[in-house]
Amino acid sequence: MSNEKQTPRIFIREELKKEIDKVVHTYFLNAHPDSKYPYAVSDIKEGNDEVHLPYYLEIEIQDATNDTTKVETICDSLKKSLDRKRKITENYAYVIFFDSCNTKIDEEKFIKTRLLTFEIKMYEY
Repeated sequence: MSNEKQTPRIFIREELKKEIDKVVHTYFLNAHPDSKYPYAVSDIKEGNDEVHLPYYLEIEIQDATNDTTKVETICDSLKKSLDRKRKITENYAYVIFFDSCNTKIDEEKFIKTRLLTFEIKMYEY
């Protein structure tokens, strides 16, 4: 690995993908057309603060069944593993807080979707 420091956005995206993939396979921004259910699509949004770098993680979990049990179980597992997670590395420190879990109605009625949102407070040094 090179000594070049990753940008904050790339760092946090890679960190979180490792954590989410432990629970459900995740794609960044878009899933592949041949993706196997259930899966997640994540996005990182950035805010503005003078003290820390605020990021917002959105994870959309999808499954193509008549039952929401698997989607709900994935949501619960992600919430448990990510809420209040803290980590300090050589260049960054962060803590994650659960914000919400909402139902998203898909145009394809057979696809069950939940949208999890987390706030990330990240510090760069």
